[in-house]
Amino acid sequence: MNTISAKFFQEFVILNNFLEDYKATDAEKAEAKKSGFTTFFELYDDDDTKYYSGYMHKDIEDEFEPLDWGMYDSGCTYIKLRNKDGKMEIL
Repeated sequence: MNTISAKFFQEFVILNNFLEDYKATDAEKAEAKKSGFTTFFELYDDDDTKYYSGYMHKDIEDEFEPLDWGMYDSGCTYIKLRNKDGKMEIL
């Protein structure tokens, strides 16, 4: 039985867990979009290994909140956000 799934928090959602080779289902992606999660992000460790990706809520107050979670959960050290040009940049 697969117990891995997307993780929904109030301000962000983790859709893809690269440590566990989990990619969100279409239903999870649709739920995130419907719930107002619009800013794409990726979480990395200090070896530049991508651990997670997901979306922040459109009304998030602290853009570092997903990183705070990733630091505690897995030792992530930086976050990249998709900018207006569609390119990923370190926050």
